[in-house]
Amino acid sequence: MRLGGAVTGLALLVAALTAGCGHHAAAPQDLHELPGTRVAAMAERRLEQQNPRIAPGRLSCPDLAWRVGASVRCLRSTELSGGRLVKVAGTVTVTSMAEGGRLHVAMDERAAEFGLAGTQLATEVRRLYPRRFHGEPTALTCPYLLGVVGTRVTCRAEVGGARRDLDVVVSAVDPTAYRATYSVRLRHAS
Repeated sequence: MRLGGAVTGLALLVAALTAGCGHHAAAPQDLHELPGTRVAAMAERRLEQQNPRIAPGRLSCPDLAWRVGASVRCLRSTELSGGRLVKVAGTVTVTSMAEGGRLHVAMDERAAEFGLAGTQLATEVRRLYPRRFHGEPTALTCPYLLGVVGTRVTCRAEVGGARRDLDVVVSAVDPTAYRATYSVRLRHAS
């Protein structure tokens, strides 16, 4: 089974990977550290301004020392079609303190990781369940599935009042399309 969806948004994500930008921070002169939430908001806003077709995403950053040359590594998470999650790291650097400050954002050329959202994995396993294992789950939950060969997660299903555990194992990946192939097996009680 493949991590679903078309490649919608993939080109938009790739367009932003090498974006560099500056942004006036309008920070108080006596500030020693810019909170990570503010760094992330400023950098994300600037990425979106410079790349209007970028896939929607969200940066998370640590606090940034407020002095020229200081930098932090941030991580931008984007959900593409079919529940594919892509995380790209980048560096945010203070380049000027004039006029409230200026930041530069440079995103890495390659994704740090990708995978499938747990809600999407649960949807796909729920669709597969009646054909493979007989019965209809009344509840089914799955965690995030990292797109690395050999990654194993357990989905939990409730079928006919009984809990059933399903092992999901990644067997192949296509990092250019942020997709993985995986198998689903019902775990037998020991």
